[in-house]
Amino acid sequence: MRPGARKVFKLLVITLLLLVLSGYGQDYQIRTRVDLVVVPVTVKGAGDRLITGLTQDEFLVLEDGHKQTITNFTSDPVPLSAAVLVDTGLTAGSLSRVQQTFPALAGAFSDFDEVAVYRFDKFVTKILDFSQDNTVVETAVKTLNEVKPDGNAYPASPRGPFSTPGPVINGAPVIPPGQTGVIVTTPPKNIKVLNDAIFQAASDLARRDRGRRKIVLVISDGSTTGSDHSFDETVRSLLDTGIQVYAIGLEQTFLTRKFSVLNDYAKTTGGDAYFANSVPAIERFYSRAAEQARNQYVLGYMSNNKVTGTVPIFRDIQVKLARDGLEALHRKGYYQYP
Repeated sequence: MRPGARKVFKLLVITLLLLVLSGYGQDYQIRTRVDLVVVPVTVKGAGDRLITGLTQDEFLVLEDGHKQTITNFTSDPVPLSAAVLVDTGLTAGSLSRVQQTFPALAGAFSDFDEVAVYRFDKFVTKILDFSQDNTVVETAVKTLNEVKPDGNAYPASPRGPFSTPGPVINGAPVIPPGQTGVIVTTPPKNIKVLNDAIFQAASDLARRDRGRRKIVLVISDGSTTGSDHSFDETVRSLLDTGIQVYAIGLEQTFLTRKFSVLNDYAKTTGGDAYFANSVPAIERFYSRAAEQARNQYVLGYMSNNKVTGTVPIFRDIQVKLARDGLEALHRKGYYQYP
């Protein structure tokens, strides 16, 4: 080998050795999945009073019974993305009271919040897409004043000549030969697609900026019939996107409030439910819902539970407080995906 070629060969060998020693060309890849679980928490004391000023050390988070290490903690207020759902299938008295509160509804949100407005009864209708202009929001909700109190009720049973099937004698239906009993006509049920309304609101909220706290504020009697989406399906969509439900329930007795689907939605997602039958109470709960949603403690942790299969697993979350006599409101869990 000629001296020049030998010199080039040596340089190539040295270069290859350096590349091997530096790890160049190795096909090693280090991959890890990092999932930060975020849990907004509202803390209440006696008299439903919001508790502020707590520190990270006063919170304990359990996931499926296992203690988690809190790595992120904040109590700073954040702007809201709120989807307001108004049940226009209420009774005449309740709908009239809600209509009187619309100015207070728009005023409950700040200039930094964005609000969308929907109405629902048999169908879901978006009245206003997300806007930060309080004047625009107030104008949108005022259009619901045009809804008549009985505008969503089914028509009364007809009294004309074709109102009763088959022949009649003195206004009473004649039972056909061979048929026993009486002819009974069942009026159609009052359809109220509450689940569908919340599901659509959740889908729209999922596309909003991640820096905002996303809530559904629903004003309803809690009746839900005829929805395409089930309660469980709707709750899963809320938990997957970190959306909380705040509900103002109408036409509820003291005994039925605990079992109301509105209460179920709120408690499962970490929101809250309020029940009122007067204009001042409804207006007061608008402000409380917005204030409560905006000012929460936010706990973050890296789950030490792992998914071993290919199916998402629901993880139960518990938040405990060091002080006695306090209640923590938070979402009841989340779905951990493989």
